[in-house]
Amino acid sequence: MSEIILFTKNNCSKCEHVKSKMPKDLKLRIVNADELDGLTEAAFYEITEKIFPVLVVDGELVEGAIPILDRMNALAKKC
Repeated sequence: MSEIILFTKNNCSKCEHVKSKMPKDLKLRIVNADELDGLTEAAFYEITEKIFPVLVVDGELVEGAIPILDRMNALAKKC
């Protein structure tokens, strides 16, 4: 099973949109990069300066709401 992490931030309309549209059956971890632990993990993936949300699938970054939702839907079909 892939490790899937969705990095979000507070007051991010794109982050909220992605969270509201993501497949319900997809197992992933949501990390808030505005919190200390989330910021530390975002720094590990070198995404602190990226525009959020950012999806990480087994170390691969996916940026942008539409590409993220497309990738999530493709991953959900594999489950």
